[in-house]
Order: sequence, then C-alpha cells, then structure tokens
Amino acid sequence: MNTPTASLVRVLALAAATSSAFVQAGEEPQCPDIYPDNRQATSTAVGNSVLGVAYASTRDVSGRMYRNRAGVRPGTVLVDQEVAAAPAYSSKGGMSSAKGGAKVASIAVPYPKKWEIFGSLFYYTEEHDGDSYSRRSKKKKDDKYDKYGTYGASVIAAGAAETSMDVYGGSIGVEHHLNREWSIGVGVTAATGDLDMGSTGSADIDSVSVIPYLSYYRTDAFGSADFWAGLSYAYGMHSYETRRFTGGGIATGSPDADTHQVELTAGVNFGEDDVVHGPYAGMRYITGTIDSYTEVGPGATYFGEQDVDSMVSILGYQISWKMRGSGGMWVPQIRAAWEHEFEDGNVSAFGIPIDSRDEDIAVLGAGLGYYFDNGWNLGLEYEGRFGSNTEAHYGGVKAGKEF
Repeated sequence: MNTPTASLVRVLALAAATSSAFVQAGEEPQCPDIYPDNRQATSTAVGNSVLGVAYASTRDVSGRMYRNRAGVRPGTVLVDQEVAAAPAYSSKGGMSSAKGGAKVASIAVPYPKKWEIFGSLFYYTEEHDGDSYSRRSKKKKDDKYDKYGTYGASVIAAGAAETSMDVYGGSIGVEHHLNREWSIGVGVTAATGDLDMGSTGSADIDSVSVIPYLSYYRTDAFGSADFWAGLSYAYGMHSYETRRFTGGGIATGSPDADTHQVELTAGVNFGEDDVVHGPYAGMRYITGTIDSYTEVGPGATYFGEQDVDSMVSILGYQISWKMRGSGGMWVPQIRAAWEHEFEDGNVSAFGIPIDSRDEDIAVLGAGLGYYFDNGWNLGLEYEGRFGSNTEAHYGGVKAGKEF
C-alpha cells in the first residue's frame, strides 16, 4: 500500500535506523543550537584582560625607571651653604685675632632639585590565541541537554576565546627627591578600552589606578658601578560592560574588578658617562578579584566571584647612550628581558584553574629621552611582549618638569 501514511511510516523507520547506526558507531548526536556554553570562555577572557589592564596602567609610572636604567640623575641647583672661612694672617706673619669669633663664608653647592611633575599618554594592545579544555562525565551515556545546550555531563567548551584588547590611557604624577639617592612619588592613571572576545562577545573597559613608588640610586656602589632599585605598589579599579552572545541573543553584564600590584626591580650600571649598560632583575605580583554578577537578556546567567593572580620574574639587560644636544641631552635606550610566570592557574573560572597565559614572555623595549638643561624632559617609549600564545605592544609619550 502506497498511501501517504505508509510513506511517512517508512521515512520515520529509516531515520530511526540511521540514528541507531550512528549511536552504535560511538558518535554522539549533535548539540542543538540553543545556548552555546561559552561562560568559561567569557570568564577567562575577562580575567586575562584584568591582568593586562593592570599591567598597562602601571607602565607609565613604573617606566620612570628608564632614568635609573640610563643613569640619568635629577637636575641640580646651586644652593648657598655656609662653611668656615679660612683664617686670616697678619702682615707680620701671625694669625690675626679678629673680633666676633670664627668667620664663615657662603659657597654654591650643587643639590638635586626637590620636585618633578610628570604626565604621559599611552596605548596598549594585547592579543591571545584561544585554547580549550574538556571535562568528561564518568557515565558512559547521558542523553540530556542542559539549558545551555551542553550534551549530557560531557562538556567540551572553549577555555579561552581568541581575544584582542586595546587600551588608551594617561597618567599624571609628582615625585619628590629627598636627596641625591632617594626619591618618592605617586601617580594616577586613567584608561579606557575594549575587549573583543570573537564569537563569544565583547566588553568595554574603564580603569583607574593609584601608584605610589620609591626609587633609590647609589653611585659607585660596587667600585665604579652604580646600583639602582625601584619599588612600586598599584591599586586598580576596573569596570566592565560585557556583551555575551548566547545563541538566543545578547546577554549583558557589569562586573567590577579590583587589583593589587607590587613590583620590585633593581639593576647595576656599568660604563662611562657616554655609554651606560648593565643587567636588571625584578619580581611583579598581581592579585585581584572580579565581583560576581548576573547578566540581563536572553540566555542570561550568573557569574560567581573570580580570582586572578600573576607572579612574574624579570631578568634583562639594557644599554643607553648619552649624547649632548643643543640645550640638553639625548638619551636613547634599548633593552631585552625574559619574564617567567609562576602562577600555573592565574585565571580561574567556575572554580577551574585555566593555564591560559604564557609561562615565558620575551620583552623587547626601546626609548628615546631628551633632558633639557632648564629641567624639562620629554620621552618616547615602546615595549613589545612576545609569547607562544600572546603578543602585546605598548607605546607611550611622556613629559616632565623639575623645579
């Protein structure tokens, strides 16, 4: 019988047999296109970007170590200082006994200028390759889909989306030269940027950081070699506006993040006044928390509190030249460094540590400064960061005035 009902029965039977053959071959049925499970990719991308923004926001202030690496000391002023006058002798060959006690005289002594104000503008871009993880259920068969479209207890999701971030910002600050060796200062950095998470979504970023620091420079500390060191702390406040593609639309969220960063760097300078070179080493630690938040929109979900951590060792070498110009001094500088990450799971999402940042980074830097005799200074600086899954570039322009 070739009725429409009989034809429909044969089609359904053929479809059932085909499905059974696929299952017997060990292939899971395809996940329906409901809501893709990109929650972890979103969390990881935001967590990585928080570390990147925290780093970029402190480069301008902690980049003031450029001067220490080059051996450029603060400008000086002549200060009158009283000293004991040489005794006068009479025409008869003896010491005269002037009335009024010992005599003093004033001489001009060079002394570091007390203050410096500075400002800068910068641009930072960072790209990450995506990676993935898989987590299998102990059960061999589970044919239930959850509300995110994940098949059974078997999860295959992107651990980190392929992301790119662009950040624009600037800083202002003031530094006080306590004496020829010690300086203290504080800077404030504001930045804004955007995060592209590819097929996962995107985010807007606003950030403000406060960075106090301490600097030390000792000439002829080791024979003719100079020693310098810098210690900085930064507290960052970062706000996000996220847009996550859910398959059913766009879910939006507004997480906030706080970061704390401590960086200690020290180095030794060799060479004469015209060419200064030497090694430097340091440690940088960043820790922070991304607040929990609930999205709004189709496919919206709850994101729990997220921790981010990074501990990096720094080992590098630099060379600087000092060239006399008209009314000032040119100071070009190049440097290369190796950074090693000690935090295996520096970003965690949903309680799962994600090793999504490179363990080793090659850093190449170059800069050009001009230090005017009247106390003004200008500078350009570039830094490139290259890893197996990460590439970042930083560029900044700076200005300052000593008085």
